[in-house]
Amino acid sequence: MISIIGAGPAGSYLGYLLSKNNIPCRIIEQKREIGIPEQCTGLISRNLEELIPISWVKKSIQNSVNGAVISCGKSSFEISAGQPKAYVFDRTLFDQAVAERADKAGCRIMLGKKYISHKAGDNINVKLSSGNSEKIMQASSLVGADGPHSSVARQSGLYGKRIFWTGTQVILRTKKPFFEKDRVYVFLDRRYSDGFFAWTVPLDEDHAKVGLASYTNPAGYLRRLLKEKFHDHEVKDRSAGIIPVYRKIPVQNKAKNTFLIGDAAMQVKATSGGGVVNGMLAAKELLKAIKSGDMDYEKRIGFIRRNLWLHLRLRKKLNSMDDNMKESLLRTLNDSDVKKVLRKKGDMDFPKRFIFDVLLAKPGLLRFIL
Repeated sequence: MISIIGAGPAGSYLGYLLSKNNIPCRIIEQKREIGIPEQCTGLISRNLEELIPISWVKKSIQNSVNGAVISCGKSSFEISAGQPKAYVFDRTLFDQAVAERADKAGCRIMLGKKYISHKAGDNINVKLSSGNSEKIMQASSLVGADGPHSSVARQSGLYGKRIFWTGTQVILRTKKPFFEKDRVYVFLDRRYSDGFFAWTVPLDEDHAKVGLASYTNPAGYLRRLLKEKFHDHEVKDRSAGIIPVYRKIPVQNKAKNTFLIGDAAMQVKATSGGGVVNGMLAAKELLKAIKSGDMDYEKRIGFIRRNLWLHLRLRKKLNSMDDNMKESLLRTLNDSDVKKVLRKKGDMDFPKRFIFDVLLAKPGLLRFIL
């Protein structure tokens, strides 16, 4: 019996995969209702469709986008693929839909049970609490899919050194149109974030998620953003959450019976803060390690780590630029050959699929990367 701590997309998808392969498993979730509170913008690329049928989560789709407008100061760069490249999801409904698939496949989901600790022996004794009572459950393997502050990682000596951005966002109801529904808007100005960016993600013609992430003072930056760009629109809802900055940490113990996936393993893109696709990819690789019997999950996720390292390198380079240099970057990107490559090969999750072609199309971009 494999115990999975956390019913987010990575944990629930792993539960589904294990159950479909007749491997007994259970998901243990601290919350009594999955996906609440919603702490994510919910923008996920269509690479998701390589992992699950979109029909699983169709009811949670709020919008689809086919392009982006990236700005800094007086400069901006706009690109449109002419077809949907990403979906905007209600993350509560999305998480619940993936968990439902795990449940239907045969994975037992235990809600309202908090993971406390575990002790390894011939089996792993997992201590849980519910209200005032505690319970010990046995598992052959333990998977931490319990988010960026992973208790499983702490208890297993896998936590490492972690740094976080804090994200905060509101849902705005527009009093007059200020965006195109099929575009995502990104603000790179340092006045709106320390070490990340601000965003507008439309939900429909009248509502949008507006927010930012920052190393410091996210509430102050959000107040400034709303005052300067959205002061005449109505705030409908607020949310906040943390985003782990990717760092290579151990994702399994020496005994190869305790593993980390998703945000618990810091498998998050440093360029955008998104982690759903990489977390679900990691779940697939962990399934392969378990089925093969070698349990070498660490080795199997090498391609995920290389991809996340590239995202981190791009983030560090962008953070090293002042606003004048960012404006220069956006002006350089406004090239017909660059846009042609991005329309054809642009990918939110895997920059290696297009970055070399972009550099060939516009060698002048090298100075912004090296």
